[in-house]
Amino acid sequence: MSESRFMFPFPGKIVVGVTGGIACGKSTVCDKLGRLAWEVISTDSYSHHFLDHDEVVKNAIFDHFHDAIKDGHGNIDKVELARVIFSSSVERKWLENLLHPKVRVKWMSSINHSSDTKFVVEVPLLFENNLDAFFTKTISVHASRSVQVQRLQERGLSDTEIDSRMNSQISVIEKSNRANFVILGDGDPKFLDSQINTFLSQL
Repeated sequence: MSESRFMFPFPGKIVVGVTGGIACGKSTVCDKLGRLAWEVISTDSYSHHFLDHDEVVKNAIFDHFHDAIKDGHGNIDKVELARVIFSSSVERKWLENLLHPKVRVKWMSSINHSSDTKFVVEVPLLFENNLDAFFTKTISVHASRSVQVQRLQERGLSDTEIDSRMNSQISVIEKSNRANFVILGDGDPKFLDSQINTFLSQL
């Protein structure tokens, strides 16, 4: 049975999945919902936690990529790891297969063990991994390619790095077509607030 046919696993709770293209404003949307008393979960934060602290994950990565992926302190060099995985779909898939099951267990457990009832989970690869059924509703945050490129350049990425990262995900348009609600993340803050309020009014 595919994941898309699973029953909603969080009865009595509202769990909103936020996705969208890289540098479209997903974290900003989540932060704003957090200020409205939603519990915010970032799957990227969990991934970084495992890379920093999970010895099984670290050893698997060192065994696979060898010393080239270590920094001067014997930890994972995340910049080098990103360069490698975004240069190779095979290596990126290998890392996803290592991390994603652990991350999914972590965020699902966090929701199940929380007394809160409203959650927003930032999942960049929500649709790529067919996780729709895990959420009450899904939001895709959309921005123009020019805005995405500008934001990624401001983060210090080269044009080659920008292309590889953007091409590693399904298109922003496809994500928007699959989501329950689309938020434009390249406008002014007041417009973003109004879109979020519209979404909440429709829950």
